[in-house]
Amino acid sequence: MSKARDKGVVKLGMLGSGVVGEAVQDLILSGALKGKCSKELELVKVFTRSPAKKKWYAKQPSLFTTRPEEVTDHPEIDIVLELLGSQDEAALFSFRDHIIRAFQKGKSVVTSDKAVLAKCGKEIWSAARQYGRELRFEACVGGGIPIIRSLAEGLSAEEPESIYGIVNGTCNYILSEMKKGGKSFGAALREAQERGYAETNPEADTSGQDAEAKLILLAGVTFGLLVEPGAIYRKGIEQIHPIDFLYADRKGSSTIKHLAVARNSRGRISAFVSPVLVPYRHFSASIDGSTNAIFFKGKRSGDANGRDWNYVFVGPGAGGGPTAVAVMGDVLELAQGRSGGSSGPVGPAMSGSVSLQSEKEISAGFYLRFVVRDQTGIVAEISQILGGQGIHISEVWQLHHSRDELAGLIEHYKLSAKPSEVLPFVITLEQATVGQIQKAVEIIRRKNFILVEPVWLPMWSE
Repeated sequence: MSKARDKGVVKLGMLGSGVVGEAVQDLILSGALKGKCSKELELVKVFTRSPAKKKWYAKQPSLFTTRPEEVTDHPEIDIVLELLGSQDEAALFSFRDHIIRAFQKGKSVVTSDKAVLAKCGKEIWSAARQYGRELRFEACVGGGIPIIRSLAEGLSAEEPESIYGIVNGTCNYILSEMKKGGKSFGAALREAQERGYAETNPEADTSGQDAEAKLILLAGVTFGLLVEPGAIYRKGIEQIHPIDFLYADRKGSSTIKHLAVARNSRGRISAFVSPVLVPYRHFSASIDGSTNAIFFKGKRSGDANGRDWNYVFVGPGAGGGPTAVAVMGDVLELAQGRSGGSSGPVGPAMSGSVSLQSEKEISAGFYLRFVVRDQTGIVAEISQILGGQGIHISEVWQLHHSRDELAGLIEHYKLSAKPSEVLPFVITLEQATVGQIQKAVEIIRRKNFILVEPVWLPMWSE
């Protein structure tokens, strides 16, 4: 602790000055937080690779540095804000080193970097405990939604059964636009990029990588489950086509949402990230645009209606403003001496009582969408293959498609077929496992009547 803090001033250093970093600077340097804290907050140093391009550089050039050590090693800084953000693995290890170095130098850390915590969380939390420092990460999940503090403090007496929801605003915006306007994935993605909801390289979002990192943190805080990226089953939204929304709507009274899910069944945590067919009666079906919604179910709170959630947290899931508010919420807590958060996941896994269910064991009803060359006996052959894997069919869905819809499929998938030769349809399945589906689809996809890689998604059930 610096002498400055003893005098009523808490000094801050910042690693990163991107969208979130700049929004945090605006809050601090504009005086917007005046009166929000019993201590005065002073921003001392900001690390960024390109200082001259930053908003506040012209007014305060001495604030900026191109050397991260000038932040982590600064003798007067009390709290380091790590807001660098990257999915590149080499960069993540560098960010990990900056955080641990800050601990070594006697500083607490607030981060918005979910990727570095998902990848290197064990080392980082261990270092926080070793050096007796605080680590806060509210801004890592849900943007402006105060979910981490709610789970770790407000719901700490609960016996959690599940945590799930829409945790990536980019995916939710794209899927919302595909449903509302019948846009292709590519067209909806371009619009998201134009509006600033998607990065120039959106792969981390659309592949589910970002949602996976957030689910790792949610499962850690909720259940104490400690896993690294790659351990959780993950599927992105790239395969979704407007035709899937037609079938979901007209035949299934549902829509499609990209969900991150973790459920506890007798100490076995079923966790996955995937597009899911969600019935309209579920609250998540109404969450559109870049908004996030996180659902929590605990045994002690119960629900007389038998719903699969007791609590819902809804709010802005992305953007500099909401994330900056979450960052500064953590800073204000630390500045006023409120401890907690440095120990990392605090659930039952810390005593080894929960484990991750393998992806092949994940069980659900499933939606399978096919685009085939129209000929007799196809459904019978597919049914036989599914039956061979012990999978039971629930329904076969087939819509009457206009010539334009079929021509659109042909154009989208670049098929060498006439509209009269193309047949899309859906088979829904009773409860099955991911392992069963994977084996069946691997056989089906090799059949000569298959024109497009089959698309399969879990179907939500309460």
